[in-house]
Formats: sequence, structure tokens, C-alpha cells
Amino acid sequence: MSDLNSLYYAIGTTVANMQTLDILGIVSPFQDAYVPYTVEVPAADMLTYGHGFAQTAFHWGFITQAQRDTLKTFCSGKSATVFIRILDDSWSWVYCKASMIWQPETPPSNGLILDFSINFLIIENYGTSPP
Repeated sequence: MSDLNSLYYAIGTTVANMQTLDILGIVSPFQDAYVPYTVEVPAADMLTYGHGFAQTAFHWGFITQAQRDTLKTFCSGKSATVFIRILDDSWSWVYCKASMIWQPETPPSNGLILDFSINFLIIENYGTSPP
């Protein structure tokens, strides 16, 4: 496992083989807000409760074909279970297990894939230390 004490996004098929996106040659993504639940449920006490698993997404304005191919190694089909290091809703770096969902993509333009996104659903947050 590469040095994950630094402040970088990371991904791996297991915790032991996680690598930072920086080490993989992939620029840091824009991360959607980490939502710790899937559904908001209004209750009779006038409060709203969150239920379900956490979710987030990574977005890039553009990535190269090589960067896309590197990310695809973690998700050979439409989805795969991966381990990631992301920012949670308190802006802390946390280790998580998640379902990586591969999004439809546009064909490369001048060697770049524009508006590239990956969704992460069913996130299990393990906190600031790897499980």
C-alpha cells in the first residue's frame, strides 16, 4: 500500500493494494458532497431522518484515455466493489468500501475524455484508519 498518510484520494480492489490516484497518474477528481444516507424521511415529530447507505461521486472535466483505462482496471464491468479513500461530510479523509458504478462516457476527443464521472454507492465508512 502506498503512503496513504498524505492527503490524497486512493482506490484499490483490497485495502492492502490501495494506491493514491496521484501514484496511479490520475489527477485528483472533484468529489461530490459525501451524503451519509440515501433517503430523507420526514417524521411525525417534524424532524427529518436519513436512511440507507452513503454515496458520492468523482468528476473530472477531462481525463486522458490512459487515465480512463487505469480507472477501468478497478471496474471491469458496469460495477465492482472497491476500497476508496475519500473526504466525508466532516471533511475528514476516510477509508471506505463502496460499489463503484461505471458511467456512460463520451468517445475521446483529441485523446481526452470530457466530463468523466464515477459514482460510488453503498459506501461503508470505516473512518480514518483502514479496516
